[in-house]
Amino acid sequence: MLALVAVSALVAAGASYYYVSHNGPPGLNNSQCSDPDSISSHVYNSYRLTIVKSCNTVSGVVDNVLQEADGDYHVRLALDSQFSGLTNAANDQYQYGDLVVEIICALPITQSDAVSACQNYTNNITIPSINDHITVTGPYVLDTNHYNWAEIHPVYTLTIY
Repeated sequence: MLALVAVSALVAAGASYYYVSHNGPPGLNNSQCSDPDSISSHVYNSYRLTIVKSCNTVSGVVDNVLQEADGDYHVRLALDSQFSGLTNAANDQYQYGDLVVEIICALPITQSDAVSACQNYTNNITIPSINDHITVTGPYVLDTNHYNWAEIHPVYTLTIY
């Protein structure tokens, strides 16, 4: 009997993970999922990103905001509990358990292979500060150049609460 209960719990957890990973978390309306200003076309070396879900909305608290040589802000986001299943072992090992959120083409670019990607694009995404509670929308991807950690890359919209 106990084994049957354990198997039932595992099936329910698996179904819940599948739903969230393919449909977004319950309770959030993903109707705002659009790519304003064709932001995705300005991701440099986009082949390195494996798309898990073309558009997802998540929320959490900003742990850190880093400036990258490719012109992006690299935001480490401690996800709200309902989104905790979106990070993986690489996020745990290399990003302190946080989801990586990339705001592209927002800084001067010093990485030569990233310069052309930002041409004809002006960033309009607000840059959050540490401890801000934010909601972000964009593609949910795995970065194959960085241990397959999970990211929202690029950010389409960002709201600070």
